[in-house]
Amino acid sequence: MNIPKVAIFDMDGLIFNTERQFFKFESMVHKKYGYPSRIEDFTQTLGLSFASVKEVHKKIFGEDFSTEQIFKETRELVAKDVEENGLEIMKGIPELLEFFKGSGTICCVASSTVTPMVEKYLNIAGIRDYFKHIIGGDQVKNSKPNPEIFLKALGKTPFNKDEAVIFEDSENGIRAAHAAGIPVICIPDLKYPNDSLKDIPIHIVDSALDVIDLYSE
Repeated sequence: MNIPKVAIFDMDGLIFNTERQFFKFESMVHKKYGYPSRIEDFTQTLGLSFASVKEVHKKIFGEDFSTEQIFKETRELVAKDVEENGLEIMKGIPELLEFFKGSGTICCVASSTVTPMVEKYLNIAGIRDYFKHIIGGDQVKNSKPNPEIFLKALGKTPFNKDEAVIFEDSENGIRAAHAAGIPVICIPDLKYPNDSLKDIPIHIVDSALDVIDLYSE
């Protein structure tokens, strides 16, 4: 495989183990308010904007469910945990970023998380300098599976779609990459792509270390 000119990374569940972290604390808040917490419900919301998550929550938990309050308390618990314990970087990500640095590949982040939080997390982890462009969910009108965020990230560079690759862990991210017409490599986290999506990625791998192997062949 040819090394891409542009590598676009999702953040939560791809760069950092933050999806599992968020689900852990969200489950605690759900229990406090008497709501169930199911991983299959949580994975439906991955990659979505806050407004879209609210709609999913209403369908699952009813009109009285306050996504605002649940997220507020969950984020407070997550922030405390990050402050005390730092962030867990997913396996192989530092090595992959160093590999792309050596190849001259432009690296970008395209995350549904708001830009200031993306910047904060990358700085805490000491990997901010690897990324030339950061596109947060607050910079686009439409969330994944709409392709807007990936097209905006690619538009920051002088390269074409076939010279880029997207790294995603979620089904909504795969859908967005497909809609954008940009090749995607899936590194699953909480959920393996379902049968209707598993043939879209050019590769599905266990970790970012496997990506280095693909481009080293």
